[in-house]
Amino acid sequence: MPKDMKLEIHPLTINQAFMGRRFKTQAYKDYETEMLWLIKAQKPKKVSGWVEVEYHFYIKHFLTTDTCNMEKLLTDILVKAGCLDDDRFIIRAVMTKHAICKDEKESIDITIKKYDKSR
Repeated sequence: MPKDMKLEIHPLTINQAFMGRRFKTQAYKDYETEMLWLIKAQKPKKVSGWVEVEYHFYIKHFLTTDTCNMEKLLTDILVKAGCLDDDRFIIRAVMTKHAICKDEKESIDITIKKYDKSR
């Protein structure tokens, strides 16, 4: 398998895949409420325009956790919290998951910054 791949196909969005038939569960509503509170308590500055976002997920279930599924929910919450204009303005996203011990507390580190066009 080559390290770099070029797949000539239009990417399918999650909205196209599920035809808008996604409903928020109570667990998601509770998570969203708690995340909005946690984010707003840190008083983040809004980053407008084109941005890059870096996520570090410190998780216990390292082998069975899909980073992309965690990112989409969190990005939507970041928009709702007013940290960025819209997820359409994310040019670059980096996601890293880190395994932690059972006795450690799970957490998420997020960095949002203006997109650096010179890279």
